[in-house]
Amino acid sequence: MQNLLEFIRDNLNPTGAKILLKALKNSHNENFFNFITENINIICTWLNSHEFKENYLNSPYPPLINPDFIDTDSSRYCAELAWDLNLPLPKHYKFIYISPHGVGAAAFLRYLNEGCDVLCFPSWTSPNDAKERYCIHYMYLNSNIDQYAINISELNIPNFDKFLNLLDPNTQIICGVRDPIGILKHNWGRDWTKVSRNYPRDFNLTYDYRNYIEFLTHNKKTEIKVDFEELNNGVFILNFLLRYFNQDKIYYLDMNSIIPENAFKTLDFLARKFSFTPPHIEKQSFFKIQEFKGYIRYLFPITLYANKKDINKRLNHIYSTEINPLNSIAITLDRPRQNKQINIIKLVIDDDLSNNIALYIQKEDLEKLTNDTQFFNTVKEYLQNFLFEIKKIDKQNELMMMKEEEVLSIFNSNKALASKFLNIFQKEYQHLEQNRPDIINSWKYYQKFKNNDFT
Repeated sequence: MQNLLEFIRDNLNPTGAKILLKALKNSHNENFFNFITENINIICTWLNSHEFKENYLNSPYPPLINPDFIDTDSSRYCAELAWDLNLPLPKHYKFIYISPHGVGAAAFLRYLNEGCDVLCFPSWTSPNDAKERYCIHYMYLNSNIDQYAINISELNIPNFDKFLNLLDPNTQIICGVRDPIGILKHNWGRDWTKVSRNYPRDFNLTYDYRNYIEFLTHNKKTEIKVDFEELNNGVFILNFLLRYFNQDKIYYLDMNSIIPENAFKTLDFLARKFSFTPPHIEKQSFFKIQEFKGYIRYLFPITLYANKKDINKRLNHIYSTEINPLNSIAITLDRPRQNKQINIIKLVIDDDLSNNIALYIQKEDLEKLTNDTQFFNTVKEYLQNFLFEIKKIDKQNELMMMKEEEVLSIFNSNKALASKFLNIFQKEYQHLEQNRPDIINSWKYYQKFKNNDFT
């Protein structure tokens, strides 16, 4: 180590030496230290070069080696090394999708991933560390993925500033937006404890599906607690994030554009604008899915293991938790998605619920089931009753869910809170107001809020 320090001192100016020593100090990767030691001459030549001084010297995370002349692959080794070397992510992602919580990101990402063959991982399911996220993106971008995009939906992530600085500032941005009163309705009005999913994933014909219905039942809050830290980290994130990117490259996507009746047309337009695969015409029905249909997105997938031995137990009201997968027919209740199995929901219930729920079964199991009329009718009746109760609770939930008028009522009764949010909104949507006033003008409840029309 002493020899390396002496070499750095003798071959780099104080600024270059500081950059390299800082990187060595911040890394806990032995492979990185070995790489520096083995390539110290190349690194010093780069840090002393005119190109580095002209293009990277003032960067908060300058690359320690010329990013245009380095061979890499999709290994974890290369990804971690690239992070420690401050190498920008490979630039061949299609776009970055910025999605504040509540702007329809779950639906939009489903359309991208399953409808247009664009691989874009939901930010909220990614590791809570920016280095880990960088490594995942780096490995995929160096693999054979043709269409890749990056989602950002929250701010409070360790090493996040470095992650943002290693993105291409001139990349194309799709920025999800929505009437902020609707965003608050979504954030304040839903029961987010459902995310914990505390219920059995597998069940049989003796299982009392009312337990699932209880999970799906909306619990209306008696008091709204405003957590500004949470809102600023996951909801009102645009003003912070957009400073990292060329604001001429931003395309605003209003949530109204991706509701089921508009989604297919919108994705077809975006595919041509951002050069990814347009949705296939035969997938139009896929775009009718309502992502937040009550709470079923947190219930599914669950699997019914239908076994003939359970029929008598069911008739005699004997409830058993025993599951025998090998001797049962598996039917998975899920959201409609790309699946090699057969969706038999229209054999069970043929109405608009089939837009949002699928019943998947293997082809050979379907043949076994339909060839046994009594067994099939028993399974069908059980699923019909279950799905009827899901539809019933969904309608009940829609009536109970918070409405935009309730958010306005909260502001009407607390003018200091309303004033604080007005300042947040104006700061958050400053760039949007300047560039797409038509979107802001289309926000019915925000206009009411701005005009103090709380009715």
